[in-house]
Amino acid sequence: INMQYDFVNELGYLGLSVRLKRLSEAMVHSGRQMYKELGLDIEPNWFLVFKLLQKYNRLSITEIAGKLHFSHPSVITLVGKMEKAGYLVIKPDQSDSRKKHVHLSDKAIENLPRFEEVWEAGTEGVKNLFSGSTHFLDQLESLEIQYSQQDFKDRTLKELNS
Repeated sequence: INMQYDFVNELGYLGLSVRLKRLSEAMVHSGRQMYKELGLDIEPNWFLVFKLLQKYNRLSITEIAGKLHFSHPSVITLVGKMEKAGYLVIKPDQSDSRKKHVHLSDKAIENLPRFEEVWEAGTEGVKNLFSGSTHFLDQLESLEIQYSQQDFKDRTLKELNS
């Protein structure tokens, strides 16, 4: 991110969503470049599904969406790409063919130690951005909780009506 004059920063709170999106996109882009440089054929957001399935072994698409707070269609796209790359096995439920169960493939299990090594290094790299302070993560969690209780639209309309 280029830190010269930035109009969005000038907007203060009004520019918050743009700044968060910009930072997120920059991290994803950099992560994609890193994986390519390391010769790893994965995408930056796939770690979520790898970690989830490491913990729970087998989940339905709906369960994955629920645990990640992602939409059902975005999870279908995500796991579809991972399956195509050979990292997931997706099978229809025996009793309900509309329901699909997802688990890690042998290729995923074989590659997880290397992925874990990279993710641990990435965690440390991001921690270093904050000089050991956890305040940002605490504030982010607080923001997410408050937002889940009353979103942008509701807060703005409340202000307009007061």
